[in-house]
Amino acid sequence: MAGFQVDLQALEAHERELKALIAGLPDAADAASAYVGNYQTWGVVGMFFAEVMQNWTNKAGDYVDTVKKAGDSVAERFSDMRETYADHEEAASQMFAKLREGLDGTKP
Repeated sequence: MAGFQVDLQALEAHERELKALIAGLPDAADAASAYVGNYQTWGVVGMFFAEVMQNWTNKAGDYVDTVKKAGDSVAERFSDMRETYADHEEAASQMFAKLREGLDGTKP
């Protein structure tokens, strides 16, 4: 394939950027304020709204957790991909070095 090249430094940069993005997401527990599900905060009239907000906040927390897990998985794949490419590049380099030695009639 002409023009095909894997930039290991770029993969590492993408991995770091993704990890930083995921680290910036709040934890599910932090996504909900302590007062959202507190009925005393909302009063007797606002109890219905407190329950609605609590359900919405729980769903939002679950969504954030799902996004974080997916992001961690993608970051791990970046790491695995970078390591695999580096290993293959090293193996190919050694193979070509041995081939060159054989063609030149030299041995290490």
